[in-house]
Amino acid sequence: MKSVVFAIAAAFMLPHPAQAAPAVNLQTLSWLEGSWEGEGIEGAPALEAYAPAAGGQMVGHFRQLNKDGSVMFYEIITIVEDAGSLAYRLKHFNADLTGWEEKDKVAVFPLSAAGKDRWDFSGLVYERTGRDSMTATVTINEGGKEETLVFRFRRKGR
Repeated sequence: MKSVVFAIAAAFMLPHPAQAAPAVNLQTLSWLEGSWEGEGIEGAPALEAYAPAAGGQMVGHFRQLNKDGSVMFYEIITIVEDAGSLAYRLKHFNADLTGWEEKDKVAVFPLSAAGKDRWDFSGLVYERTGRDSMTATVTINEGGKEETLVFRFRRKGR
């Protein structure tokens, strides 16, 4: 499992090719507000939650558990309005809150494509699959081998 976690960290450090950013604002992601539960890495429980946008940013957090119920890692997330489009920013943390990225570094994923119910943040894709369901996918590259992780979520509390 550690190799999966390190592969995720490595994927977030890879440079992403520059693409024209679609004209989108945070209002288009207001449906993300609230708490989402589902299956993450290897089908283990995952949780993601977002607060309403304020000040041009939407703040969120993510928690990935191991199959035994222990914490694998956390993420602190902001989705920000940037030059007429959006960017997804995050920092990873181990269960003891030690960070993966350097102190002054943040993983940034500019929005590269957007559709009616799909937002591609340079390889980190959110897709609204129903009123209260979504899928998040991330493509990672470990030693030249590409793998896609799929996270399936349902809105909690509805």
